[in-house]
Amino acid sequence: MTTHDESPIIRTTKKRLAQGLAIVVITLAVGAGIAVPFWNQMAQTPPPVSTLVIESPVTPEGEDEIQEGTEESQEGETGGAAAPAAGTTITILAGSSVQGNPDYEPDEIDVPLNENIVWINEDTVPHTATSGTGAEDPNSGKIFDTSIINAGEESSPVQLTGVEEGDEIPYYCQVHPYMTSTLTVGPAGAGAASNATSSTPGNASSTGVGGGADNASATSTTTTATTNSSTATTPGVGAPSATTAAATLKIPQGASVQGNPAYDPDSITVKVGDTIAVDNEDSTPHTVTNGKDATDPNMGKLFDTSIINAGDSGEIVTTDLQPGEYPFFCSVHPYMTGTMTVQ
Repeated sequence: MTTHDESPIIRTTKKRLAQGLAIVVITLAVGAGIAVPFWNQMAQTPPPVSTLVIESPVTPEGEDEIQEGTEESQEGETGGAAAPAAGTTITILAGSSVQGNPDYEPDEIDVPLNENIVWINEDTVPHTATSGTGAEDPNSGKIFDTSIINAGEESSPVQLTGVEEGDEIPYYCQVHPYMTSTLTVGPAGAGAASNATSSTPGNASSTGVGGGADNASATSTTTTATTNSSTATTPGVGAPSATTAAATLKIPQGASVQGNPAYDPDSITVKVGDTIAVDNEDSTPHTVTNGKDATDPNMGKLFDTSIINAGDSGEIVTTDLQPGEYPFFCSVHPYMTGTMTVQ
Protein backbone atom coordinates (compact mmCIF):
# COMPACT_ATOMS: atom_id res chain seq x y z
CA MET A 1 0.00 0.00 0.00
CA THR A 2 1.32 3.46 -0.93
CA THR A 3 0.40 7.11 -0.52
CA HIS A 4 -0.56 9.43 -3.34
CA ASP A 5 3.14 10.11 -3.98
CA GLU A 6 3.90 6.38 -4.11
CA SER A 7 5.74 6.42 -0.71
CA PRO A 8 5.37 3.10 1.13
CA ILE A 9 3.39 3.01 4.39
CA ILE A 10 4.98 0.83 7.08
CA ARG A 11 2.40 -0.86 9.31
CA THR A 12 2.87 -3.09 12.37
CA THR A 13 2.15 -6.69 11.62
CA LYS A 14 -0.21 -8.76 13.73
CA LYS A 15 2.72 -10.81 14.91
CA ARG A 16 4.57 -7.73 16.24
CA LEU A 17 1.42 -6.44 17.95
CA ALA A 18 0.91 -9.79 19.66
CA GLN A 19 4.53 -9.85 20.82
CA GLY A 20 4.24 -6.35 22.30
CA LEU A 21 1.05 -7.22 24.18
CA ALA A 22 2.65 -10.41 25.47
CA ILE A 23 5.60 -8.43 26.87
CA VAL A 24 3.28 -5.98 28.67
CA VAL A 25 1.14 -8.79 30.15
CA ILE A 26 4.22 -10.73 31.35
CA THR A 27 5.71 -7.60 32.96
CA LEU A 28 2.48 -6.85 34.84
CA ALA A 29 2.18 -10.47 35.98
CA VAL A 30 5.74 -10.56 37.31
CA GLY A 31 5.23 -7.25 39.17
CA ALA A 32 2.01 -8.48 40.73
CA GLY A 33 3.68 -11.74 41.72
CA ILE A 34 6.33 -9.78 43.64
CA ALA A 35 4.10 -7.09 45.19
CA VAL A 36 1.08 -9.13 46.33
CA PRO A 37 2.84 -11.55 48.73
CA PHE A 38 4.71 -8.67 50.41
CA TRP A 39 1.87 -6.13 50.42
CA ASN A 40 1.15 -6.40 54.17
CA GLN A 41 4.84 -6.14 55.01
CA MET A 42 5.22 -2.99 52.89
CA ALA A 43 2.14 -1.44 54.49
CA GLN A 44 3.48 -2.15 57.99
CA THR A 45 6.84 -0.58 57.21
CA PRO A 46 6.04 3.01 56.25
CA PRO A 47 8.59 5.58 55.08
CA PRO A 48 10.65 7.41 57.74
CA VAL A 49 8.73 9.86 59.90
CA SER A 50 8.21 13.12 58.06
CA THR A 51 9.27 16.42 59.52
CA LEU A 52 6.63 18.23 61.54
CA VAL A 53 6.63 21.80 60.30
CA ILE A 54 5.40 24.40 62.74
CA GLU A 55 4.98 27.76 61.09
CA SER A 56 5.67 30.89 63.09
CA PRO A 57 2.90 33.50 63.01
CA VAL A 58 3.59 36.39 60.67
CA THR A 59 3.79 39.72 62.48
CA PRO A 60 1.93 42.49 60.61
CA GLU A 61 3.98 45.56 59.73
CA GLY A 62 3.86 48.24 62.37
CA GLU A 63 3.45 45.85 65.28
CA ASP A 64 7.17 45.23 65.88
CA GLU A 65 7.60 48.40 67.88
CA ILE A 66 4.50 47.66 69.96
CA GLN A 67 5.72 44.15 70.76
CA GLU A 68 9.20 45.40 71.63
CA GLY A 69 7.71 47.96 73.97
CA THR A 70 5.56 45.28 75.58
CA GLU A 71 8.55 43.03 76.10
CA GLU A 72 10.53 45.87 77.68
CA SER A 73 7.69 46.67 80.04
CA GLN A 74 7.40 43.00 81.00
CA GLU A 75 11.11 42.84 81.74
CA GLY A 76 10.74 45.90 83.93
CA GLU A 77 7.89 44.32 85.85
CA THR A 78 9.84 41.12 86.48
CA GLY A 79 13.08 42.87 87.33
CA GLY A 80 14.66 42.04 83.97
CA ALA A 81 14.71 38.30 84.69
CA ALA A 82 15.20 36.14 81.61
CA ALA A 83 14.71 32.45 80.99
CA PRO A 84 17.69 30.44 82.24
CA ALA A 85 20.21 29.75 79.50
CA ALA A 86 21.27 26.20 78.77
CA GLY A 87 24.46 25.23 80.48
CA THR A 88 24.93 21.94 78.59
CA THR A 89 24.08 21.07 74.99
CA ILE A 90 23.77 17.60 73.50
CA THR A 91 23.57 17.00 69.76
CA ILE A 92 21.30 14.47 68.04
CA LEU A 93 23.51 13.56 65.11
CA ALA A 94 22.49 13.45 61.46
CA GLY A 95 21.64 9.88 60.46
CA SER A 96 20.96 8.81 64.05
CA SER A 97 17.54 7.43 63.06
CA VAL A 98 19.35 4.62 61.23
CA GLN A 99 19.87 1.83 63.74
CA GLY A 100 23.56 1.29 64.48
CA ASN A 101 24.62 4.86 63.66
CA PRO A 102 25.97 7.21 66.36
CA ASP A 103 22.99 8.97 67.93
CA TYR A 104 23.63 11.38 70.84
CA GLU A 105 26.85 13.37 71.04
CA PRO A 106 28.35 13.09 73.57
CA ASP A 107 26.98 9.63 74.23
CA GLU A 108 27.90 9.83 77.92
CA ILE A 109 28.18 13.15 79.67
CA ASP A 110 28.53 14.61 83.18
CA VAL A 111 25.92 17.30 83.87
CA PRO A 112 26.27 19.65 86.88
CA LEU A 113 23.46 19.32 89.42
CA ASN A 114 20.48 21.56 88.55
CA GLU A 115 22.06 22.81 85.32
CA ASN A 116 19.87 23.28 82.23
CA ILE A 117 20.34 21.00 79.22
CA VAL A 118 19.31 21.53 75.59
CA TRP A 119 19.19 18.85 72.89
CA ILE A 120 19.88 20.05 69.33
CA ASN A 121 18.41 17.86 66.56
CA GLU A 122 20.72 17.87 63.53
CA ASP A 123 18.98 14.87 61.98
CA THR A 124 16.35 15.05 59.21
CA VAL A 125 13.57 13.42 61.25
CA PRO A 126 11.99 14.16 64.67
CA HIS A 127 13.45 12.71 67.88
CA THR A 128 13.03 12.91 71.65
CA ALA A 129 15.29 12.62 74.69
CA THR A 130 13.31 10.77 77.36
CA SER A 131 14.63 9.53 80.69
CA GLY A 132 14.46 5.76 81.19
CA THR A 133 15.82 2.58 79.67
CA GLY A 134 12.96 2.24 77.18
CA ALA A 135 9.20 2.30 76.72
CA GLU A 136 8.85 -0.66 79.08
CA ASP A 137 10.51 1.29 81.94
CA PRO A 138 7.75 2.20 84.45
CA ASN A 139 9.64 5.41 85.25
CA SER A 140 10.03 6.42 81.60
CA GLY A 141 9.81 10.20 81.21
CA LYS A 142 9.48 10.95 84.93
CA ILE A 143 12.78 12.80 85.27
CA PHE A 144 12.67 14.55 81.89
CA ASP A 145 11.14 14.28 78.42
CA THR A 146 11.86 16.82 75.68
CA SER A 147 8.79 15.72 73.68
CA ILE A 148 9.14 15.87 69.88
CA ILE A 149 12.15 17.84 68.63
CA ASN A 150 11.73 18.52 64.92
CA ALA A 151 14.59 18.29 62.44
CA GLY A 152 16.90 21.28 62.72
CA GLU A 153 15.30 22.47 65.96
CA GLU A 154 16.25 22.29 69.63
CA SER A 155 14.44 21.49 72.84
CA SER A 156 13.56 24.02 75.49
CA PRO A 157 16.01 23.99 78.42
CA VAL A 158 15.53 20.89 80.56
CA GLN A 159 16.52 20.76 84.23
CA LEU A 160 17.19 17.52 86.08
CA THR A 161 15.23 17.85 89.30
CA GLY A 162 14.64 15.13 91.85
CA VAL A 163 18.18 13.79 91.35
CA GLU A 164 21.33 13.71 93.43
CA GLU A 165 25.01 14.04 92.70
CA GLY A 166 26.38 10.76 91.34
CA ASP A 167 23.07 9.55 89.85
CA GLU A 168 23.32 7.93 86.41
CA ILE A 169 20.25 8.62 84.27
CA PRO A 170 19.76 6.55 81.10
CA TYR A 171 17.63 8.04 78.36
CA TYR A 172 16.41 7.16 74.87
CA CYS A 173 14.40 8.40 71.87
CA GLN A 174 10.72 7.43 72.00
CA VAL A 175 10.44 7.53 68.20
CA HIS A 176 13.57 5.40 67.72
CA PRO A 177 13.98 3.36 70.96
CA TYR A 178 17.34 1.92 69.87
CA MET A 179 18.86 5.41 70.34
CA THR A 180 20.18 5.43 73.92
CA SER A 181 22.56 7.42 76.07
CA THR A 182 23.42 8.25 79.70
CA LEU A 183 23.68 11.36 81.87
CA THR A 184 25.73 11.41 85.08
CA VAL A 185 24.85 14.07 87.65
CA GLY A 186 27.95 15.93 88.82
CA PRO A 187 28.56 18.66 91.43
CA ALA A 188 26.51 21.83 91.08
CA GLY A 189 28.13 24.29 88.71
CA ALA A 190 28.26 28.08 88.67
CA GLY A 191 24.79 29.58 88.43
CA ALA A 192 23.11 26.30 89.28
CA ALA A 193 21.63 27.69 92.48
CA SER A 194 19.61 30.32 90.61
CA ASN A 195 18.46 27.77 88.07
CA ALA A 196 17.35 25.38 90.80
CA THR A 197 14.83 27.90 92.15
CA SER A 198 13.21 28.63 88.80
CA SER A 199 10.46 26.81 86.93
CA THR A 200 12.07 25.66 83.73
CA PRO A 201 10.15 24.83 80.52
CA GLY A 202 10.95 21.32 79.54
CA ASN A 203 11.32 19.97 83.09
CA ALA A 204 9.15 16.93 82.63
CA SER A 205 8.24 16.27 86.23
CA SER A 206 4.87 15.29 84.80
CA THR A 207 4.93 11.86 83.21
CA GLY A 208 5.08 12.01 79.43
CA VAL A 209 5.14 15.82 79.18
CA GLY A 210 8.07 17.23 77.23
CA GLY A 211 9.92 20.47 77.03
CA GLY A 212 9.88 20.87 73.25
CA ALA A 213 8.89 24.18 71.74
CA ASP A 214 5.37 22.90 71.13
CA ASN A 215 4.81 22.17 74.80
CA ALA A 216 6.83 24.99 76.31
CA SER A 217 3.72 26.35 78.04
CA ALA A 218 3.35 23.26 80.22
CA THR A 219 4.04 24.15 83.86
CA SER A 220 6.87 22.25 85.49
CA THR A 221 6.99 21.43 89.19
CA THR A 222 10.34 21.59 90.99
CA THR A 223 10.82 18.71 93.41
CA THR A 224 13.56 17.21 95.54
CA ALA A 225 14.87 13.66 95.55
CA THR A 226 12.78 12.80 98.58
CA THR A 227 9.53 13.85 96.86
CA ASN A 228 10.22 12.72 93.32
CA SER A 229 7.91 9.72 93.61
CA SER A 230 4.97 11.99 94.45
CA THR A 231 5.36 14.27 91.45
CA ALA A 232 2.00 15.51 90.18
CA THR A 233 0.72 14.46 86.80
CA THR A 234 -0.47 17.07 84.33
CA PRO A 235 -4.25 16.81 83.70
CA GLY A 236 -5.09 15.03 80.47
CA VAL A 237 -1.65 13.53 80.08
CA GLY A 238 0.00 10.31 81.08
CA ALA A 239 0.25 6.56 81.09
CA PRO A 240 -2.72 4.38 82.10
CA SER A 241 -3.63 4.49 85.78
CA ALA A 242 -5.73 2.22 87.94
CA THR A 243 -8.84 4.26 87.07
CA THR A 244 -11.33 2.35 84.94
CA ALA A 245 -11.62 3.91 81.50
CA ALA A 246 -15.07 5.07 80.42
CA ALA A 247 -14.15 4.73 76.73
CA THR A 248 -11.37 3.33 74.55
CA LEU A 249 -9.74 5.02 71.58
CA LYS A 250 -7.75 2.66 69.35
CA ILE A 251 -4.97 3.46 66.91
CA PRO A 252 -5.44 0.67 64.33
CA GLN A 253 -2.75 -1.29 62.52
CA GLY A 254 -1.49 0.63 59.49
CA ALA A 255 -2.59 4.03 60.85
CA SER A 256 0.82 5.50 60.02
CA VAL A 257 0.17 4.99 56.29
CA GLN A 258 -1.48 8.17 55.03
CA GLY A 259 -5.02 7.49 53.85
CA ASN A 260 -5.60 4.54 56.19
CA PRO A 261 -8.01 4.82 59.16
CA ALA A 262 -6.17 6.76 61.87
CA TYR A 263 -8.27 6.43 65.03
CA ASP A 264 -11.09 4.07 65.95
CA PRO A 265 -13.48 5.71 66.41
CA ASP A 266 -12.29 8.89 64.71
CA SER A 267 -15.11 10.76 66.48
CA ILE A 268 -15.60 9.86 70.13
CA THR A 269 -18.13 11.22 72.65
CA VAL A 270 -17.43 11.24 76.40
CA LYS A 271 -18.55 13.05 79.56
CA VAL A 272 -16.63 15.58 81.64
CA GLY A 273 -14.42 13.66 84.05
CA ASP A 274 -14.23 10.51 81.94
CA THR A 275 -10.92 8.73 81.44
CA ILE A 276 -10.23 7.54 77.89
CA ALA A 277 -7.86 4.62 77.32
CA VAL A 278 -5.73 4.92 74.17
CA ASP A 279 -4.42 1.64 72.72
CA ASN A 280 -1.76 1.76 70.00
CA GLU A 281 -2.30 -1.35 67.87
CA ASP A 282 -0.01 -0.07 65.11
CA SER A 283 3.64 -1.02 64.60
CA THR A 284 4.95 2.55 65.00
CA PRO A 285 4.76 5.22 67.76
CA HIS A 286 1.83 7.67 67.86
CA THR A 287 0.28 10.37 70.03
CA VAL A 288 -3.16 11.80 70.71
CA THR A 289 -2.64 15.55 70.98
CA ASN A 290 -5.33 18.22 71.14
CA GLY A 291 -5.35 20.72 68.28
CA LYS A 292 -6.11 20.84 64.56
CA ASP A 293 -2.49 20.31 63.54
CA ALA A 294 1.08 21.25 64.48
CA THR A 295 0.40 24.93 63.65
CA ASP A 296 -2.36 25.20 66.26
CA PRO A 297 -1.05 27.55 69.01
CA ASN A 298 -3.05 25.59 71.61
CA MET A 299 -1.82 22.15 70.58
CA GLY A 300 -1.06 19.87 73.52
CA LYS A 301 -2.25 22.37 76.14
CA LEU A 302 -5.50 20.53 76.95
CA PHE A 303 -4.40 16.92 76.56
CA ASP A 304 -1.47 15.02 75.06
CA THR A 305 -0.63 11.36 75.57
CA SER A 306 2.96 12.01 74.49
CA ILE A 307 4.57 9.14 72.56
CA ILE A 308 2.72 5.80 72.80
CA ASN A 309 4.98 3.08 71.46
CA ALA A 310 3.72 0.20 69.32
CA GLY A 311 1.57 -2.15 71.39
CA ASP A 312 1.47 0.21 74.39
CA SER A 313 -1.34 2.25 75.91
CA GLY A 314 -1.90 5.75 77.24
CA GLU A 315 -4.84 7.69 78.55
CA ILE A 316 -6.64 11.03 78.36
CA VAL A 317 -8.38 12.52 81.40
CA THR A 318 -11.20 15.00 80.70
CA THR A 319 -11.62 16.35 84.25
CA ASP A 320 -10.46 19.85 83.34
CA LEU A 321 -12.19 20.05 79.95
CA GLN A 322 -15.33 22.05 79.30
CA PRO A 323 -18.23 20.63 77.23
CA GLY A 324 -17.52 21.06 73.54
CA GLU A 325 -15.69 19.59 70.54
CA TYR A 326 -11.93 19.07 70.64
CA PRO A 327 -10.01 18.15 67.47
CA PHE A 328 -6.91 16.02 67.96
CA PHE A 329 -4.10 14.60 65.84
CA CYS A 330 -0.88 12.58 66.00
CA SER A 331 2.18 14.82 66.47
CA VAL A 332 4.36 12.20 64.74
CA HIS A 333 1.97 11.73 61.78
CA PRO A 334 0.00 15.02 61.52
CA TYR A 335 -2.31 13.64 58.84
CA MET A 336 -3.89 11.38 61.48
CA THR A 337 -6.82 13.35 62.92
CA GLY A 338 -9.94 12.82 65.00
CA THR A 339 -12.51 14.63 67.15
CA MET A 340 -13.54 14.26 70.78
CA THR A 341 -16.90 15.61 71.96
CA VAL A 342 -17.19 16.29 75.69
CA GLN A 343 -20.72 16.48 77.08
